[in-house]
Amino acid sequence: MAFAENNDSPTCPFCTFEVPSQQDLYFLIQHVELCHPENGTSPFITAEELTDERQAKTTEEESASSTETPSEDDAEDIFVDCPAECGETITLAELSTHMEMHGAEGMAVDESGSAAEDNHPPRLHGGRARVDGGAFTASPLDHLPSSQEAPGSSSPATGRGSRKKRKNRHGGLDWKDLLFGPAPANAKPKTTKSKQTAVRRLGRAELGPHAHEEQMPSWLRKQLERGAKVSITSQIGKDGRLVYTENVANETRGVIPVLAQLCEQDPSVSKAFLCHPNVLHIFKMAKEGGFCGYRNIQMLASFIQATRSPGFEHFPGRTPSILKLQDMIEYAWDMGINATGRIETGGIKGTRKYIGTPEAQALMISLGIGCDAHAYNSPGSTSVHDSLLEAVERYFSEDATHSSDKVCRTSMPPIYLQHPGHSLTIVGIERRDEGTNLLVFDPMFKTNPGICRLLGAKFHTASAEKLLKAYRRGNGYLKKYTSFETLK
Repeated sequence: MAFAENNDSPTCPFCTFEVPSQQDLYFLIQHVELCHPENGTSPFITAEELTDERQAKTTEEESASSTETPSEDDAEDIFVDCPAECGETITLAELSTHMEMHGAEGMAVDESGSAAEDNHPPRLHGGRARVDGGAFTASPLDHLPSSQEAPGSSSPATGRGSRKKRKNRHGGLDWKDLLFGPAPANAKPKTTKSKQTAVRRLGRAELGPHAHEEQMPSWLRKQLERGAKVSITSQIGKDGRLVYTENVANETRGVIPVLAQLCEQDPSVSKAFLCHPNVLHIFKMAKEGGFCGYRNIQMLASFIQATRSPGFEHFPGRTPSILKLQDMIEYAWDMGINATGRIETGGIKGTRKYIGTPEAQALMISLGIGCDAHAYNSPGSTSVHDSLLEAVERYFSEDATHSSDKVCRTSMPPIYLQHPGHSLTIVGIERRDEGTNLLVFDPMFKTNPGICRLLGAKFHTASAEKLLKAYRRGNGYLKKYTSFETLK
């Protein structure tokens, strides 16, 4: 099979999906076999597996009590293992973006400063939040102000429970349509009650593939209890003394200053704003599953710890563990803060159920840490993602002391961002010739080797655009979603 090449980036002959280099042809082949199979059936998902999954869902639903009724849309959600063998379970609708980010994750820089693929990348780390197009893992935040959405577009509720079929990022059919064919033209649309009278127990669409588990596997709990590997390095400080530094395997400090230099050196960037430089990039450990929400809370906590902001005393020592955060969220529910989350989830302690904005908000409020939650999902004169971008730029520009600079380095905290299917940490925003991008730390992917080699250094590279790819989320990514939530 011949693949089209564009600037040494092989491209799918059937759509616009591409991988960074020839070394990633394996990912591209898997993409073609899954999305464009010759006989209409993907080798990655057999009919047997599909039948087993549906039967498992039926058994799971029947075993749940009346107070734990899963979402009626659970049967439509299909999770698959990542073809890159990062150990994570993701939805078919997000597979293309997931694989693209794996390619960007492995980007390295050779000695000449040009971008190259790392031939020996560290073990991939991954994970997934909820099913695409589905509801947030956050409870409805009725008190949140809403921004505007383009006229004529749908405006599903921001909270858990709202779902909408959509096309994929390239304008084609949804992955489920590729696998099973489009719905019959005479199919009756599902109807929903105009008013929800009681809090309901959520299912796989909102809480992920482990929505009804009582406890996570013992091996995973032990892994979370141990935490990531910690190493100590030593170097000579500016004063001539020996300085010891603690390094945690799934945490990277010093990424923000590197992103600032890359934005400076990318000629397509006209303006950029970045958050406080001490925010850590925290990502998942191997095979841990859908803990993105917790990892984003950890990144918010890293700012509070580094700046000794109000509430820092609640986060002594190292970054709080996922198990600790679960205890803190459960305690917030005990205090009555966003307590419907316990009914919706059935409790999260010791489980792999997904969390969202209300859980992050409840934790912060319970600790007396000021925070502002906002939902973007209402119809109006501006599209939802444009409203989000405008709000984020206003937020960071409030602290831009040198507003005339191309890159404004601020002391602002990062922003927790939730959209259907995933959550991220916004660490900045940039205006480019082709549009505006969020700059994010994605807990699903590790810090790429190219960035790691530039930590703590002043440098010049001709590969700024390629190295920034893993951190950029622009219109092509954001316009897939009709609702967002932020916590800052």
